Amino acid sequence: MKYITVDLGSTFIKAGLFDAEENRQIARKKYPTPEKRSDRGRLYYENHAREFVEIVQRIIREFCGIASDTAGILLSTQQHGCVISHPQLAEDMYISWQDTRCLKTRADTGISYLEELRARFSRADMLANGVYIKPAMAFCNLYALFEEEKLSRKQSTRIDTLGSYIIRKLTGNGVCHITNAAPLGFADILTNTWRRDMLEEIGLDFIRLPRITKELECCGTYEEGNICVQVFPDVGDVQTSVYGTSARSGDLVMNIGTSGQLIYLSDEFVPGNYEIRPFYDGNFCNVISCMPGGRNFDVQIDYIRDVGEKIFHVSLKREEVWQQIYLQEGWGETRGLEVDCGFYELPDRLADGSIRHITHENFTLQTVIGATAADFGRAYHKYAQVLRGPKAFSGRIYFTGGALLKNPLLQEAICRQFGAERIVCAQEDEVFAGMQKLILHCIDKKENPGRKGNETADSGR
Repeated sequence: MKYITVDLGSTFIKAGLFDAEENRQIARKKYPTPEKRSDRGRLYYENHAREFVEIVQRIIREFCGIASDTAGILLSTQQHGCVISHPQLAEDMYISWQDTRCLKTRADTGISYLEELRARFSRADMLANGVYIKPAMAFCNLYALFEEEKLSRKQSTRIDTLGSYIIRKLTGNGVCHITNAAPLGFADILTNTWRRDMLEEIGLDFIRLPRITKELECCGTYEEGNICVQVFPDVGDVQTSVYGTSARSGDLVMNIGTSGQLIYLSDEFVPGNYEIRPFYDGNFCNVISCMPGGRNFDVQIDYIRDVGEKIFHVSLKREEVWQQIYLQEGWGETRGLEVDCGFYELPDRLADGSIRHITHENFTLQTVIGATAADFGRAYHKYAQVLRGPKAFSGRIYFTGGALLKNPLLQEAICRQFGAERIVCAQEDEVFAGMQKLILHCIDKKENPGRKGNETADSGR
């Protein structure tokens, strides 16, 4: 039997066809992620949610055309964002994790929506959530949305993860996996239930939510013509990428894609100066998010592209710029130049990057790119100490994520900071390896439905 695996990323939606009997991928395709709405300001990052559903439906049709025995589909999605369905909105809207409207301040108080929420909800209040108030979180941006646009709190409203929205449109059933429910910011990861008390505190307890599951059972079927495929729960892309490596409890994972995460795998729920996200097989991911990622480097690359376009009238893609950069030599020296790559918010502060100590002879392409990579290394080394704590570290360090695996300059800079520790590069697109492992669990769950699980659910209102 064949199964479709779909990774809904921020830049691309990647799909694979997995032969479960032969345990190998037999086809792969890539589609551009729907573009964000261009009619909003820089703090807003919205997509038309229906476009994601249409792409997934297209994937199902194309892959079922390749293999008529295609039996199911598993989604891995970007996290923290949500889909809102509200009568006052023209259509269902996906508010991405890249949306930061909660940073806006009220004209009457001069206080941001984010500051209001931090005053209402302490870290102690959210201990069981595993995540805390931050700009990318759906909880914060939903509050800002309702307050800023004066949306009615008396009309029927649905909130979904991106994955549960697609599942609902495909099957009619509202289900989301705990790995995607938790990053919304109002789920209890110890009981796998929604925090209705938090929603009530900000006047959003009326919203309808999908049922939370920690299992990998079938959520329903999608039927179209001769096509009939089972749809499995949506899983978080970060956890699934980690699952695709050989990392285990006690290992450290650097996942650098559009954004970056630093992850320490643990078999215990131990709160600290980090987030805790549910993982698989009873483990947890201790995570520091908002780490430098590909988008931080893009700030430098886009400047180079802008010069090329404005001065030389040459339009280049980012990949083309990187190809030329890799051909250059002399990346080891920064010659005193320093870059603070905080062009987007970092774990301890909002966006405020810089290039420092420029002289008449050290401001070159090599030093700027090299110093940016060096600052990545410093940031990841600094926060690795927070995650690993005072105990001696005996595990492995895994490199994952396209922005890291495709960038040898960045790998070298991080290795220099970490010295002789055991560093392993995962395979590219390790999210597919993770989904393939999960598909086998889905099949096992389907064939052994009576097997006892640990699921607790709350269907909401």
